[in-house]
Amino acid sequence: MKTGTDVVENARFIRAVNRNEGRLRERLFTREELACSPENMDLAVMFSAKESVAKALGTGFDSFLSWHDIKIFINGDDVTAVLSGRALELAEGYHILLSATQDRNTSVTCALLTEGE
Repeated sequence: MKTGTDVVENARFIRAVNRNEGRLRERLFTREELACSPENMDLAVMFSAKESVAKALGTGFDSFLSWHDIKIFINGDDVTAVLSGRALELAEGYHILLSATQDRNTSVTCALLTEGE
């Protein structure tokens, strides 16, 4: 079993992704993720979830793991991860469970990788 957690300060994150015509938003999220028209607060949870999954995989985001290798989707209270590329390779043999909570100030996520499909 592997775990990863992350906490995001919502206001700070929202300011960052809305600066510079949203360039950071495009760097962090795929077109598929953005096509779901997430609100700013959802983007904070999605970012935190990506960080949690990367930590559970035992790596950070660098030249080997792209932000786009981990896609996060929110449907009501359900947060799911879809992996591709290097993230998919690192997660081979594991099942990913995600948990998220949020208030006005912070988004907190936890990723749990359990053995088995």
